[in-house]
Amino acid sequence: MPEGLALHGRSYLALCVLLYACGGDAPAPPVTEQGLQTSESAGRNFEDALYERNVVFMTVGADSAIIVPWFFRASSSEEGVEREVEGWLRRRGLWEPLFSDRWSSEASQPSRIQPRGPLDLVVGIGGTLERILFEEGQRQLEVVIGEGTSDWSGNRGETFRVHRGAALFGDQRVEGVVLDMNRARFRDGPEPGEWMFLTGPGRLAILIVSPGGSPAYTAWGRRGEEEFRWPEVLMTWSAVRSFEAARRDVPVEWQIRSLNGELEVTLTSAGMDLRAVAGEGPRLPVEGLFQVTGSIVLGGDSLEVRGLVRHVQG
Repeated sequence: MPEGLALHGRSYLALCVLLYACGGDAPAPPVTEQGLQTSESAGRNFEDALYERNVVFMTVGADSAIIVPWFFRASSSEEGVEREVEGWLRRRGLWEPLFSDRWSSEASQPSRIQPRGPLDLVVGIGGTLERILFEEGQRQLEVVIGEGTSDWSGNRGETFRVHRGAALFGDQRVEGVVLDMNRARFRDGPEPGEWMFLTGPGRLAILIVSPGGSPAYTAWGRRGEEEFRWPEVLMTWSAVRSFEAARRDVPVEWQIRSLNGELEVTLTSAGMDLRAVAGEGPRLPVEGLFQVTGSIVLGGDSLEVRGLVRHVQG
């Protein structure tokens, strides 16, 4: 049984039901596992929850990789909702911060992302996010979320949806794919770790996630019309470098393989942006973005991939 589910079974299920009721893009309720202990979680409220929404555009097969990640977070409490948004652009080999802000809002619908300043959102019927628009001075960037191609879910109610998509730079349109990722947890629940989204030829998409607890990593994939799920994959940092600001090592090469041997992934950093987060103790938390390149072996076929690693160390 995954760590943390025994204590939070009923309340976490109710949290995900609440999320689902708040909008069409929120995580769907997870299937309740047999044997969950609910007596200790009875009576808990939903004012201590953390919500995470990540939307990532990425080119596929183009000569120069373009990545546009938007990260939305919300933390609910009795006082209200603390919100955070962060947007980046990876182009021409450089990470460029687009926009970041933190603010407080009323304690209603914390799972819904909100526009802020130069950031606007286009939401369709049923609460489906269709576009993210950013305009500040001469900079104009729009992420278009198109037809869905894959729809995956985790054991804790997470949802991961892959779409056809595009990025618009003024009147220039660049085709690609979009990952739309939803996660939620109670504040004292297992903290999720890093995740990576990879693309390649033949409509290949691979998502590897550290959900918090056990298993340490799990993965999903699609190649053409074929879908894959690997409940547990093994992750190794095959090379690291020192990040002195946090007094930690961070990875620059990764090796991943599924327990059944069907999937093998080798990745190398092609550019990073790292940030030490305020914390206690000699070693500080780290948040980082990596553009990665590498290869995968899937079902005996070797394919080139590239993508994004959202690196987190608590």
